[in-house]
Amino acid sequence: MDRLLAMEVFASVVEAGSFSQAARRLKLSNANVSTLVRNLEDHLGVRLLNRTTRRMHLTDDGTAYYERCRRILADVEETESALARSRTQPEGMLRVDLPTAFARLYFIPALPQFLDQYPDLRITVTMTDRRSDLIETGVDAALRTGVLEDSTLVARRVYDARYVACASPDFIARYGEPASPHDLSRFRCLGFHSPNTEQVSPWRFEQNGTQYVHEPDGRININSADALVEAALYGEGIIYLLDVSLSRALTAGHLKALLPDWKTPVIPWSVVYPQTRHLSAKVRAFADFVAGMFPLPAHDAGGGRKAA
Repeated sequence: MDRLLAMEVFASVVEAGSFSQAARRLKLSNANVSTLVRNLEDHLGVRLLNRTTRRMHLTDDGTAYYERCRRILADVEETESALARSRTQPEGMLRVDLPTAFARLYFIPALPQFLDQYPDLRITVTMTDRRSDLIETGVDAALRTGVLEDSTLVARRVYDARYVACASPDFIARYGEPASPHDLSRFRCLGFHSPNTEQVSPWRFEQNGTQYVHEPDGRININSADALVEAALYGEGIIYLLDVSLSRALTAGHLKALLPDWKTPVIPWSVVYPQTRHLSAKVRAFADFVAGMFPLPAHDAGGGRKAA
């Protein structure tokens, strides 16, 4: 038995004053209406209505049950209306999970603009470089790097990031700079210890079909892109990170890109969210906003990336 339908039919019978009137309102047959009410009474184990050939009236149990039915049906209607609005109008709490560097450099400064654009939204931002389970943590959407492996998520690609090897002008003045990736072994290279793989990420380069992989020497490895940038700014060595983490320092001249004639891997950035039947307006608004923050990266004629 569809209990919610039976409750709706019972309430309609009470409000219409007869089974036949309720049947017309609900576009059901008289027999269906009678059967649904009778099945509801059997399920509850009480009589809700006293019926005669001429009239019908509520029992005491029926009166109490009708009052509760109206509250429950009103709550259901209100909830459905709110959900319908949420598919078209961003509102409520939005929980997002963002890589630390992106959040600090880009999203947090843009938060006032985002909330001005969507005044009915509230937002909770978690900043981490680990891949958490969105469903388990209750996160609505996240920004992820690389190829999507979780089949329970939907991905919208919003940016192509490229790795850049760089160092501070002070470091270059003291130690020089590598002419090719093969020279990197002669320099202090600071490794990124990935929180996801628990390994130090290799540095990959390619030129005219020739590929070269450099493994940092392992003396200094850090699991934070922000901390690596700070270390490079203090002249502690060469780093190799995605341009998202480096663009401000490169543009300001605090860091200088190295090996510009060598290509480095491009890594897709995507807004991901759990598969749902209806994509909520708040997640769509977040994805659109993030996509608008990043134009496609520009590349120079030699294949090296220009500083963003």
